[in-house]
Amino acid sequence: MGCSRAFRPELAFRRPDGEPASVRQRGCEVPLLRASFSWPSLRSRLLQAVFAASVFVFASAMIAGLGGCERETAGYTPPPPPQVTVANPTERTVPVTLDFTGTTRGVESVEVRARVRGFIASKEITEGQRVKKGDLLFVIDPRPFEAIVRQNQAQVESRRAALRLAEVLLTRTAEAVSRSAAAQTELDRVTAERDSARAQLELAEAQLVQSELDLEFTQVRSPIDGRIGITKIDAGQLVGAAEPTLLATVINDSVVLATYYMSEREVLDQRRINNNRRPGEDGRPNIPVLMALANDADYVHEGTFAWADNRVDPMQGTVKVEASFDNSSGVIVPGLFVRLRSIVGEQRAIIVPDVAVQRDANGPYVLVVGADNKVQRRNVITGDVVDRGRMIMAGPGGDYGISLQDRVIINGLQRARPGATVDPVPPSGVTAPAAGSAGDNKAPANPSAAPTSGESSDRSTGG
Repeated sequence: MGCSRAFRPELAFRRPDGEPASVRQRGCEVPLLRASFSWPSLRSRLLQAVFAASVFVFASAMIAGLGGCERETAGYTPPPPPQVTVANPTERTVPVTLDFTGTTRGVESVEVRARVRGFIASKEITEGQRVKKGDLLFVIDPRPFEAIVRQNQAQVESRRAALRLAEVLLTRTAEAVSRSAAAQTELDRVTAERDSARAQLELAEAQLVQSELDLEFTQVRSPIDGRIGITKIDAGQLVGAAEPTLLATVINDSVVLATYYMSEREVLDQRRINNNRRPGEDGRPNIPVLMALANDADYVHEGTFAWADNRVDPMQGTVKVEASFDNSSGVIVPGLFVRLRSIVGEQRAIIVPDVAVQRDANGPYVLVVGADNKVQRRNVITGDVVDRGRMIMAGPGGDYGISLQDRVIINGLQRARPGATVDPVPPSGVTAPAAGSAGDNKAPANPSAAPTSGESSDRSTGG
């Protein structure tokens, strides 16, 4: 059979002398034309393959070695529990208070008005200055009133002369009648004329007094001690034409009254506690009332209960009450909106540092470290702040939520979570509290009666 001239689909190699290699197929020499490589090229590729295999083996060995190191590492040591500062709650007597908002006013306030008609001759004061009782404020032109006074004085003298004449005629007529020289009717007529002259004199004297008063009213004086307000009256202005013109307002603010309103429920609660008697009626001193202005962080002004209205406003359901405050320093200005705190009694309460109380959607709570040093959440009812301490009020059944033996976290709250273990330490200079019994969460020893419904406290509970 002859040789097949078809080309083989195989690689052909070149000999070292550069001639293409061929394949003998059944006695025929068939050249391989698909692709051709030189011997040096093949050797290079073999070397690259060997290098790649070596790198792969080395990397596998390194990974295996690292894995072995991890297996040989010692067991994991967790970090120590976070350190928190704890303190025991305290028990003390605290005031029972009622909080209100109100307004202030001077103990005396007078509107000075023109009492006669006339033109302002002079203005003797400056707005805003302090005045004393009797100080001259304005002068109304007195000349018309002086003329009227002189007229009335003359009228009085005329009526007085007429009365003297009538008395002389009466005397002579009486003598004539006694001698039967005149009729009785003549005596009666002369007597009536004498009485009429006397009445005319009294009328003239009254008119003189009125004109003298009008003349006096031309000098407008302050009726009280106090501070005068801004006035729009100037010299030359007509006043008192149609009505008594307002000239100025004088307010005595040496003592300030704070006006506030108590709800009928609060009034009834306080009357029941005090046997339906007001302060001062049963020997008790007046109730202390504290005031805070808009720029005061605390209740720094001290006053006392002054008086209350004698009825409940049926439209509002409140009773108007006023408290009195000394204002010799002039700090309190009439017309201010203020915060008021009335101290209506005392009670025993548990106190914790205010920084220990936290709040969330479930209400206020504190974090307590238990005997196993694990953090516990305790929902509480909070009251007022007393000397940087927050009052913890008794809830239903007298449960306070915490006891005097509990260790309350006051520092490191951000590192404490309910159920987590912590390392409790006492505040600086305080002996560490023992991790003893949690104690009884009922009322503290010898507590007074539970706070009334009118007591100022945060009534929201947790849970």
